[in-house]
Amino acid sequence: MAVATDYKITQANIQAVHVGAQPTILRGSAAQNKQVFDNYGDMISEHFNNLCEFIENNISETIDRSVLTLYRSLGWVAD
Repeated sequence: MAVATDYKITQANIQAVHVGAQPTILRGSAAQNKQVFDNYGDMISEHFNNLCEFIENNISETIDRSVLTLYRSLGWVAD
């Protein structure tokens, strides 16, 4: 089972797609060169969306009982 930390963006993830890792002169087509700049944002979006999905699917398992008790003591109801 995955845990929230599985979706952490590591330095290796960043280095793999960051534009700074590319040659100084890009020799691809315009679309290929644009993708070099888009890769970083795409990677962040993918990790963020996967984390949101994880939280949504596992919320009952990730909320600590003490947090739920505090909510109840304040008269709040968790949705």
